[in-house]
Amino acid sequence: MHVLTDGLGGLLRLMVRLTILAAGAVFFLSLLFAGIVVAGAYTLWCLLRGRRPTLQDILRFQRNRAGWSAGFGARPGQGSAQRPTSGDDVVEVQAREITRAVR
Repeated sequence: MHVLTDGLGGLLRLMVRLTILAAGAVFFLSLLFAGIVVAGAYTLWCLLRGRRPTLQDILRFQRNRAGWSAGFGARPGQGSAQRPTSGDDVVEVQAREITRAVR
């Protein structure tokens, strides 16, 4: 009788392990697919706007997000290095178009 219950117990443990492994694989593949969809949507959005998607855009987003979250819970006086601008600080300049040199 112990042989039968041990065999069924081992089979049940194997089935549970395989089920958990399959669930983990499905979760991983769904995250991978979501990342591919987001990257494709970002690339399409950049191309529709006429810009080439660059790594600098992604890093700028991460830098802005870090700065935004640092505002909550930051020590007082941390962000006071920037002085407020008044109307006297405005400088008018002539606008000119800048083109990049092709290398």
